[in-house]
Amino acid sequence: MTVETSLDRLTFLNDFGVDATSGSDTFKVIFDNPHQETSTIGEVPFSIQECYITARSSDVSGVGQGSIITVSGSQYAVTDVQPDGTGMSMVMLELQ
Repeated sequence: MTVETSLDRLTFLNDFGVDATSGSDTFKVIFDNPHQETSTIGEVPFSIQECYITARSSDVSGVGQGSIITVSGSQYAVTDVQPDGTGMSMVMLELQ
């Protein structure tokens, strides 16, 4: 049983998302750029940024590793696409 429709997901993204483009396609995404604390044994801890977007899977179906996505004026290369099975995908990014 589907809890939400593709239109429900689009409404959510329209309310809370930002525009992203890949090629000539523009779509709404939730952009996140958290810092992830990393350390190795005996080393000084440091943090790295792990950029990703959450988008409807149908909007990023043509996106793959190495594709370029522009979000808020910055270009990112796609490093991984992770569909979650509910119609949404997390797309891992690397700032270019």
